[in-house]
Amino acid sequence: MGNKTKAQSNRFFALLSSCVALGLGILPALLQPKPALSAERIRIFAGPLEFSISIDSLETFAEEGEIRKDLAFYTNRLEEPTVQQLRQLLQKRFKISHVTLYRITHMPMAEALLRALGNVIQISNDLNGFYAIRSAVVGAAINSSEGWTIIDVMRSFPTKDIRINTNLVFEIVKELPTLSGYRQTAAAVIAEQADMRAASESPVDLSKLPDLRQPGPRGVIEKTLTFNISELRSTAKGLAGSYDLDVDIYLPEENSQPAPLVVMTHGFGSTRKSYDYMAQHLASHGLAVAAVEHLGSNLEYRNTSLRGELSHLLSPTEYTSRPLDVTHLLDELENLVETQPDWAARINLEQVGILGNSFGGTTVLSLAGATINEARLRQECTEGRFSLNPSLLLQCRASYLPPKEYDLREPRIKAAFAAYPVSSVLFGPEGMGSIEIPTLLMAGSNDIVMAPVIPEQIHPFVWLKAPEKYLALMIPGTHFSTSSDELTQRFVPKLLRGPDPSIGRSYIKALSVAFFYTHLANRSEYLPYLSASYAQAISQDEMELKVIKSLTAEQLEAAYNAPLPIPVIPETVLTSSPPPREESILEEIKRTGVLKVATRSDAAPFGYIDSTDNSWAGYCSDLADSFADYLTERLNSPAGIEVSKVQSTLENRFELVENDTVHLECGPNSIRRDLDGVLFSNPFFVTGTQFLVKTGNSESINPNETLEDLKTGVLRNSLTEIFLQQTYPRSKKVFFEGETGREEGIQALNTGTIEAFASDGILLLGEAIRQNLSLEDYTLVPKRPLTCDFYGLILPDNDGQWQKTVDSFLRDERASQAWEGTLLDSFPNLLLDIDYCLNR
Repeated sequence: MGNKTKAQSNRFFALLSSCVALGLGILPALLQPKPALSAERIRIFAGPLEFSISIDSLETFAEEGEIRKDLAFYTNRLEEPTVQQLRQLLQKRFKISHVTLYRITHMPMAEALLRALGNVIQISNDLNGFYAIRSAVVGAAINSSEGWTIIDVMRSFPTKDIRINTNLVFEIVKELPTLSGYRQTAAAVIAEQADMRAASESPVDLSKLPDLRQPGPRGVIEKTLTFNISELRSTAKGLAGSYDLDVDIYLPEENSQPAPLVVMTHGFGSTRKSYDYMAQHLASHGLAVAAVEHLGSNLEYRNTSLRGELSHLLSPTEYTSRPLDVTHLLDELENLVETQPDWAARINLEQVGILGNSFGGTTVLSLAGATINEARLRQECTEGRFSLNPSLLLQCRASYLPPKEYDLREPRIKAAFAAYPVSSVLFGPEGMGSIEIPTLLMAGSNDIVMAPVIPEQIHPFVWLKAPEKYLALMIPGTHFSTSSDELTQRFVPKLLRGPDPSIGRSYIKALSVAFFYTHLANRSEYLPYLSASYAQAISQDEMELKVIKSLTAEQLEAAYNAPLPIPVIPETVLTSSPPPREESILEEIKRTGVLKVATRSDAAPFGYIDSTDNSWAGYCSDLADSFADYLTERLNSPAGIEVSKVQSTLENRFELVENDTVHLECGPNSIRRDLDGVLFSNPFFVTGTQFLVKTGNSESINPNETLEDLKTGVLRNSLTEIFLQQTYPRSKKVFFEGETGREEGIQALNTGTIEAFASDGILLLGEAIRQNLSLEDYTLVPKRPLTCDFYGLILPDNDGQWQKTVDSFLRDERASQAWEGTLLDSFPNLLLDIDYCLNR
């Protein structure tokens, strides 16, 4: 084992630079001309020693097979097949255009990866090579019309030397065998626990059990359901104000009663057809299936992104949009079951489960009750951090969600089956511990790249507190062990693909049928299929199946007999919750018939006084009236709910909510985490700091400069004041205060007393319109906001039911109508700002 590990370390060290360059070949780069200075050698420092390889030597080796002296120092330590693989890597041509690379390079996920790689590939001592790597990749593409190679990338590196951070390399080389050893130990512990459990169970006689691995006796009816959702959604065509959700329905024939329903959610870059074999199989056994197409992460979306036609590979909002797709689906099916007897006869919506793989498995966990762990995301997702867990690139996109407590639990879902989910940072122990329904995690012991099995499935299984939980581990399975995707089978290397996936497919077929019948329909005859002894009975030597129902940190620690490279239970991220109210807000509103709402009179278009009749006007007034209608219906109030509107100000808005003067405050309130006594609803708007200037002066103001001596108006005690002080300390600030501050600031701009007025762009335009000024005479600089501030309704922090009610209303069609009527119709460019901020 020691010699094998040493050989692996040597191969890793010698191949590092070429492998990293290969990785860069399919990742973003910065478009710029080939630099006048290009790299001549790769320099490697190890303490006082220096080693180098000339680019000429690598090129000669690639083209002619000749190994020069400086390269021989490394190749002599490799086996001959590895040397030939290195040559093939250096010869390989990548036909990705520089235009596509330029577009892709601006995607946040790719930038995060390149910054992490820049810690290894540097331009000088401890200077991250991020920009140099981007420049080199695109420079190679520009200058190589027939496709570019790793050698071309090295030649395009904008410094004489490509420096390898050996400290980090040695850390990685040291850590890899440790992680591998722990992974093998964990798999052995699980296998031992499963075998012990099987020995204590009654033996399974497969000849006496129906074979759930085979198709069931029923025929399958397939149909496609499409319905429109009036909600913002990232799609392959960009941000849409509404979208069509496509769902394939699989119904079993000849069922004597309505069938339990299993919702299926696909992985990233897949389609609702990717696990069609599973849908067919479940339906043939009498279960109804609804396979959802997630427009913001399906195959079309991925391909569009990789062509560089979108600004991102994955929008952070996909972490909330995917679960909401399923919620909207269940709403639609409820309507069909209530209104159409044929649907009512076929689907039992009291028995709903969910199944998903990979990113779909993560969606499953969200809907099962795992809460997005904002505190852990902030802690772990630091810029430039290098990690051997590639799934963190995906998970850390969620750190850009608007700050909010995200609980996407769908109470209609009663059982959850998640294969290869990612969860370590997105949910953490705190989020996974919130799941309360039966949950089965399926994993492959050799899943080491896509969703590494230790941090993403084995440890999260320990964190689960659900009363019924299962871990089904395929040894030596991988991320693709149950896949039927022909593209995956064709393009994924055998090392990552693992054993024959038909074996894994037989396992997931049997487990899923048994799991959903047991925990949805309460069919006890299916329990034996979830036993360790059944898994043992159907296991094949090429890839075994081990099923356990419990695992502890102590068992893993004792078996490894050394400090674990990854703690099973990371240090808790502490949060505190206030005591609940004696009377909930919904109970109070039902008792009094009054909804108390505070809104601003100085914040057009959200809240202002209409001078023509001295009445409340703006989005918040319309929203409050719509919310009252919503509550009238929800609380079944015959007399209706009256709205009591109270004026709020910049200074007292939080106090009004905290001391229960009002039930909520609506206005331009940036969601924050530093306030006691209040919290915020889901975001209903996003904007950011811009400068309003006279159109004729717009070219003279460059936000990328210091704005020294620019007379800039700003509201005192606002977040914009803080931003200006931090970003433009040399600007001449002119302060405006009170309810009339923004009005007076716009007037000062109009008269030339100030040169610019800084505030949230939507508020600047709203006030200008309220004053009947011509927008042609004014310009917002820059076109896209300098900050991204998400607005939320201010709510008390001691009533979770009220928070969920408000968030539910904000997704309701009545809230959408208020948003579209007051905001979108008057400010048609809003979607551009929203798209920009959501996908930074």
